[in-house]
Amino acid sequence: MRLPTAMAPLRDRPFRLLFTGQAISLLGDGMAPVALAFAVLDATGSASDLGWVLAARSGAMVAVLLVGGVIADRVSRRLVMVVADLTRVATQAATAALVLTGTAQLWELLVLQATFGAAMALFYPALTGLVPATVRPEALQQANALRAIATSGGQVVGPALGGLVVATAGPGWALVADALGFAVDAYFLARLPAIAVARTAGRFGRQ
Repeated sequence: MRLPTAMAPLRDRPFRLLFTGQAISLLGDGMAPVALAFAVLDATGSASDLGWVLAARSGAMVAVLLVGGVIADRVSRRLVMVVADLTRVATQAATAALVLTGTAQLWELLVLQATFGAAMALFYPALTGLVPATVRPEALQQANALRAIATSGGQVVGPALGGLVVATAGPGWALVADALGFAVDAYFLARLPAIAVARTAGRFGRQ
């Protein structure tokens, strides 16, 4: 049975692997802000501390974003994305460990979330450049639409799921789930073919 036109990019195995990993990690990413808010409030009891932690993440992401674009153009995009994913696994797992053991201090959360933000800034420019190399040119518009749907789904379902996990198990376990989502994404990225044909340019795309 043929896939509907909107789902046509999923016929291409490289895009299917890329999309699956992203869809899973985006759910965890949607859970993280809810979990982080409760984690910081539990650790310090200060709403202003939560603002500092979120600012550390956002500030690092903005600061590194331009550098991330340059790196994505000069280094294997797949490698950059895997390294960024593994960095986010480490930061979220470390944050979860601090929260679960009740030993989190503000400076530790600031450093970990700033590192997380920097990894995000490396990941997304590489992702934007890799997508055309994983799908046929005539399906690129649909591929970007599927990515947008996955992003929106993560933003809607992730926080609700995060709230459920926080309410039933605690914020530390929601952060564990976020870390696992990035690990899954890194696994699917590692399974991408060594060379993906960037048909939009008629030559081999950088991976």
